[in-house]
Amino acid sequence: MKLFSSYIKEMKIAARGFYFYIEIIFAVILLVILLVAVKEESISKDAEYLYNDIPSEVMTYLIEKDINEGKARIVEPTEFEMKPVTFEITNQETGEVTLYEFEEEKIITVETVERLDPETGKLTRTAYITDNEEDMIRLSYLEGQIGATTTMSADGEFSYKYYLQGYETERLVDLLYILHNESGEVLTTAMDSQVVRTIGTEQLLNNRENLLPMFIVFTGSLMGFFIVMAYIFLDKGEGVIKAFAVTPSAVWKYLISKIGVIMTTTLISSLVITIPVMGTSINYLLFLVFLIVTTFASSSLGLLVASFFDDMVKAFGIMYGFMIALMIPAFSFYIPSFDPVWLRFFPTYPMLQGYKEILLSNGDTGYVLIYSLVFLVGGLVLFALANLKFKKTLTL
Repeated sequence: MKLFSSYIKEMKIAARGFYFYIEIIFAVILLVILLVAVKEESISKDAEYLYNDIPSEVMTYLIEKDINEGKARIVEPTEFEMKPVTFEITNQETGEVTLYEFEEEKIITVETVERLDPETGKLTRTAYITDNEEDMIRLSYLEGQIGATTTMSADGEFSYKYYLQGYETERLVDLLYILHNESGEVLTTAMDSQVVRTIGTEQLLNNRENLLPMFIVFTGSLMGFFIVMAYIFLDKGEGVIKAFAVTPSAVWKYLISKIGVIMTTTLISSLVITIPVMGTSINYLLFLVFLIVTTFASSSLGLLVASFFDDMVKAFGIMYGFMIALMIPAFSFYIPSFDPVWLRFFPTYPMLQGYKEILLSNGDTGYVLIYSLVFLVGGLVLFALANLKFKKTLTL
């Protein structure tokens, strides 16, 4: 009962201060960014610049065939302004170098075709088809994208010439050679012969959902780490902590009440972001359990760090050093190819992964529960160390 009354007292004090509202206000700002600035599905910006040296009736037939199969759609023509430019192109097979000089500015309007994924209907890339090869080469160079010329011989055979920018990988170049040196039937047969086994049901998060784990960790764990330290330094400056030396109240109750305030604001701010984006599609009980234990662990770490310093200025370097270090796993979360083993020892690594598993309808619940226990035990150890350090300080 005394612990609850201590929590209520701290809540009343916190509600009159700035730190109580900063986390909630920040959560509202992040929510607005998610709903307004972030589209649920990515819009492909991949482009290709083409010149088709084939009869118009054949070209019309090919485009209409793709449209009927759901692979393409024709949109409004696109206008490009091409500035004067001079550049060289090297033939990779012969080594011959061709100089292109365009001294005058030119505005062209080109036919535009959007390539679609026939299964999902999503835009995969946009093709810009020029009236002549020279315009295609110039436009490809100015836009920094791949260009290509398609030619049809008298016997109906197609040949392709690509204009690359130089940054393409060797794998892509090899793929282009394979693509046009084997018949479509051979490639299709080879792909169909591959055995593909799917484990479980695949589910992908959209852009907004994919940003949620990072936002929750930031507004919860990282902000909790910072704000609990701010509360402690504020009390130290006002002499509140020293007053515990002459009162019968236990130090741990005071520290727990501080963590309770942080948990309250974290719960509010996290739900402010999560509910509008996820609706009722996630297990909120599991979400709240994981949120509470991770917030408890990060707040306990903040208490331990704060116990070694007298004010925010002295702790500034250590505090921001910790916060920057805790943000490093975000690179691995959004760039899967960057996943060194040492990064997995950062506490925010399993935090991010845990929230991702919660957001997925077929996520790994066992992973979340295991790390909930890990963060609970780790938080209790950190809290015990912080309590001992504060008790030692009060007896000096």
